[in-house]
Amino acid sequence: MRPRWIFLALGMLACFPAEAFAHVDRQAGAGFLSGLLHPVFGLDHFLAMLSVGIVSAQLGGKKVFIIPAVFVLSMVGGAVAGLQGQAWPLSEAGIALSVVVLGAAIALVRENGGGWGVMPVVMFFGSLHGHAHGLELPQSADPVYYAAGFVTSTTLIHLLGVGIGHGLTRHARYDPLLRHMGSVMAGMGLMILLRSVAS
Repeated sequence: MRPRWIFLALGMLACFPAEAFAHVDRQAGAGFLSGLLHPVFGLDHFLAMLSVGIVSAQLGGKKVFIIPAVFVLSMVGGAVAGLQGQAWPLSEAGIALSVVVLGAAIALVRENGGGWGVMPVVMFFGSLHGHAHGLELPQSADPVYYAAGFVTSTTLIHLLGVGIGHGLTRHARYDPLLRHMGSVMAGMGLMILLRSVAS
């Protein structure tokens, strides 16, 4: 990984309030930890967020920053709706579908392509993921710290995806590996979708 990617990661982490990490209030700490761990241990969330980072790296240019930022901002908006208890139809199925669509995007997108059509897709799915986070907020957790946790976690997963995508797009010989990775992710998303529809 080049030094600029390290500086990017540190810079993005610096945007988050330090008190979210150092606060001694048990309730706030629980909220931050819950938000931090939820995307990591939720396979559908993790795969979708990782895919966003990989796709943004494939498209290159400013989209490396813009696409993950659009996802995060949309996720925050969806989380606010979730915290207010607004029910969205087929939310869980939509989250599973996001893994299918974003995995397929990895398999199909071409490096340094146009890619602006990805934006509304990322915005839509980001809001669905945020809505789920908001609805699943533990009653004992502070919403502000919970939000800080899942935004931090999401950003780190995006950066992981960007690193993977950047590394695999640098050499043409890795292109088939990237396509297979996207296909596998789409297949896993389809399995998650079928399970959510059946339940």
